[in-house]
Amino acid sequence: MFWQMATAVEEIESNVEELNNKVSKLTEITDELLSKVIDFGFDLLIAIVIFIIGRIALKLIRKLFKNILNKSSVDIGVVKFVDSIIKVIGYLIILIIICGQIGIQTTSFITLLGTAGLSIGLALEGCLSNFAGGVLILVTKPFVVGDYIMVNDVEGTVEKIDIIYTTLDTIDNQCIKIPNGTLSNSVLTNVTHQTKRRVDVEVGIHYDDDIKKAKDIAGKVLEKCEYALPNEENMVVVKQLAESSIILEVRMWTLTENYSNGKFYLNEALKNEFTANGIRIPYNQLDVNIHQS
Repeated sequence: MFWQMATAVEEIESNVEELNNKVSKLTEITDELLSKVIDFGFDLLIAIVIFIIGRIALKLIRKLFKNILNKSSVDIGVVKFVDSIIKVIGYLIILIIICGQIGIQTTSFITLLGTAGLSIGLALEGCLSNFAGGVLILVTKPFVVGDYIMVNDVEGTVEKIDIIYTTLDTIDNQCIKIPNGTLSNSVLTNVTHQTKRRVDVEVGIHYDDDIKKAKDIAGKVLEKCEYALPNEENMVVVKQLAESSIILEVRMWTLTENYSNGKFYLNEALKNEFTANGIRIPYNQLDVNIHQS
């Protein structure tokens, strides 16, 4: 009987000791977990503070750059582009700092970003070329919105300059989008860059006609033209002695916006005045001879 009671006591003591060990282990786990939660919460709190401070600092930096660029009279497209780049880079830096604070390995993160950036760059090589062209156009300003340009047999008024494409409106109201990479790497003519232009109109007269009389008639047409600028070097010259006609060239300076109207006026007025005064304008003729056998 006594032996049974001793065995029971030993068993109870063993169970109590085992329970104490489990409670002790559970307490250790709980303390460790609580410590980690507290540490993580503290790191998270610091991360939130970093985000708030970083966001405020980023806003101040963006505002500073905007003020600097606006004072330098840079195109609004450049201002928006630079602001976007600063915003993206700023948030990436804040994200990397926060990841480091909460225990994420930033080295792997940066490597991943670099690899992703390289892959995207290779996949979007054409877009990046247009992107670089857009930045170049916005910075160097070979043309601005409202200019009339000609490039690669395409011409029109610049309606909008985006980072990737430039939009042109043609005189017959078509909309043309040209990649900025093409524009930045092509010979481009800005027709409306200058305030005035010279209109050159060629007209041929017969070899038997009086050159001086024809030049005087053309000179009077110039004097009557409302689009001609009076204090400029407007003149009529003999440009070429061609095979079947003498080529006169009428040179008239006019305001850029009056270029087309001035050219249309000279073409019509010269034809009417030459015809009225007996000056012949030669044209190609085809003689057909029929031989009968």
